[in-house]
Amino acid sequence: ASMDSGGNMQSNEERNAEKQMDNYLKTIGFHRKKIAKDGSCLFRAVAEQVLHCQSLHTEVRAKCVEFLKQNRDSYEAFIEGNFEEYLSKLQDPQQWVGEVEINALAVMYKRDFLIFQEPGKPAVNITDNNFKDKVRLCFLNGNHYDSVYPITHMKSAALCQSILYELLYEGVFRVDRGSLGPCQRTSRASDLLSDDCMAVCGSSDESDQETHEPLWWEKTPRCRVENGTGSVSSRPGSYRGRGRGRSLPERVRRSLNPTLLRNVDYDIWHKTKRAQQKMDYSIAAGMQFSVGDRCQVRLDNGRTYKATIKDVPPDNSLVAVQVEDLGKKEMVPLWSIRPLNDENSWTTVTNRDKRLSNGHGEWEGRGRGRGRVSQATAVGSSGRMLKQHSWPPQATVE
Repeated sequence: ASMDSGGNMQSNEERNAEKQMDNYLKTIGFHRKKIAKDGSCLFRAVAEQVLHCQSLHTEVRAKCVEFLKQNRDSYEAFIEGNFEEYLSKLQDPQQWVGEVEINALAVMYKRDFLIFQEPGKPAVNITDNNFKDKVRLCFLNGNHYDSVYPITHMKSAALCQSILYELLYEGVFRVDRGSLGPCQRTSRASDLLSDDCMAVCGSSDESDQETHEPLWWEKTPRCRVENGTGSVSSRPGSYRGRGRGRSLPERVRRSLNPTLLRNVDYDIWHKTKRAQQKMDYSIAAGMQFSVGDRCQVRLDNGRTYKATIKDVPPDNSLVAVQVEDLGKKEMVPLWSIRPLNDENSWTTVTNRDKRLSNGHGEWEGRGRGRGRVSQATAVGSSGRMLKQHSWPPQATVE
């Protein structure tokens, strides 16, 4: 197994299935646009294709629940178990869905659902209501829906996106056109249509505090700054500025590129997922560490030191550690602390039956499955683990 471009654990079989599907779709003039890998992937895709706004997926889900409730006689026979309990669970944004919901959405929005399931085979009209408009999806690896668009749509969307960002950065942020020009070029045969198959955009700092990320960076490789002691030190520099000589962050450069569609919703989901994983880790680490424990700590200067835990607050806030080499106490967040591990000092952290890969922030269980540990699971509550309906809907994903 390995990581995909979004930092998710992915087996070789899954990766090959996606590659084969993408190659097939390209030959017939279509492109698979990645959707967030959570319980709302179907509703996200429908919200984007029907309402032209993926963030309305919660509204689509709520309307689907209400539609099923009002048309109970038509759908109850296809539901396993108690109908009211099923609808109650369906309101959960992380609850996976299947063919029942697809049929309901088709009638709600008067669109048939064409679903690509196997490379080399045409899409299956799963609803077949003879509606003129369609929703095109790709169902891969038995547990996830992505959107499918004509390649012409992807190219047009990329151009429109670049125009919007150009207006934003030049007209609102007052960035000099000289800084925008390098991002805008003519298309090439080898160009990617979307950035969701590229590596995710890096953060401005390791803690992913992207609310502080500058709009653009100073191009000069190093700058001289006061270090607070009256002396001057040299370090890589960056600060807000306008005009020539600045480099825009990677996210902005992708958005300004008229030949590449930046998958904004997928990017935002990935950032949110990492924030949740950081919270999950803090809870798990807080359970693991106690006063007097030896550990490693990474400080703001990027260096790692051996330290001793002096205080672990009950609210998982800053932890007090005594840094031996510096001879002083530091207050640090839980995600800056790791157990002492001679084999792999900063790459993995062990916590009972789970481990966290710090390179990508993905929880991995010892058993099968790809789902990350939820906050409730990390603290040992009785929260249920949600399973998505496979194809057909009676099957489940283990």
